[in-house]
Amino acid sequence: MYWIVPLLLACMLLSAGCLTASEPPAGAGVVPVTPADPVPIFAGRATYFGLIGDETPQIRTNYSMGYVVIPPGNATSLHRLIGTTELVYVIAGAAEIRCDNETVTAREGETVLLPECVLQSIASVGDTDLCYLTVIQPPFAAAIEISGDELDVLSVMTDDAPIVVADPRDGIEWDLESGVAVYTLANPALMNETEIPIDYSLAYAELLPGGHLGYDGIRGSSDLLYVIEGEIEVATPDGETVRVPAGSAAYVLPDQVKETRNAAESTTKLLSFIDPAWTPETTVLFE
Repeated sequence: MYWIVPLLLACMLLSAGCLTASEPPAGAGVVPVTPADPVPIFAGRATYFGLIGDETPQIRTNYSMGYVVIPPGNATSLHRLIGTTELVYVIAGAAEIRCDNETVTAREGETVLLPECVLQSIASVGDTDLCYLTVIQPPFAAAIEISGDELDVLSVMTDDAPIVVADPRDGIEWDLESGVAVYTLANPALMNETEIPIDYSLAYAELLPGGHLGYDGIRGSSDLLYVIEGEIEVATPDGETVRVPAGSAAYVLPDQVKETRNAAESTTKLLSFIDPAWTPETTVLFE
């Protein structure tokens, strides 16, 4: 098991290594994303709310995403995902996650990345519902899930261990000018000390009341902003505005310039999924 210390990505918005421009280009490209109707999974032991996938044909990504709820004492059945990885970000509760011969416990704010083809199961071991985001890349399809009697055909254990990311809120340093703190949780382009088997990057941010991220664009990459707590307002230079409450998201198309503001009276917490993975060189800032 590997523990990754979260990195503060101040240069995501402020680094001198990022490119700047005098004014942002016009153009819309922000799609609101709300959870789909609940679907029972794993014989009713869990409930799935789709966010990105078959529910959103207008959004093209190389991952799928959903919100899962598992009541205390329940667990997903043992299964394997062939040719795809699964990232689990715990929103609430406590998860006991099996990955082949290793089992890890993850709580609110922690992330676990499961390599492809591992024998896995996720159990709710707290006193309250386990709620988590699941991100699967390449996107989930029924054909890639092996379970039940089919597991006997593919019974070999792998040597891959889960990657566990500690709580991103430990040791946060605030940028008091914009009221925002940003930490990277997983980035295959920047975290060279550990092989991270995904193409996108994941960052965690907290926005104080009045906090904002100025106009920026990411060349060649989309940005999905999922609100954990609070509310944000995402605006484009041509006047398009999307408000995103907790439990929903905004999908920002590649190259689209946007500004993100805290629309709540309290601190807003969100996740940013950038695909392909974020690098300072791909970010364009607008003054």
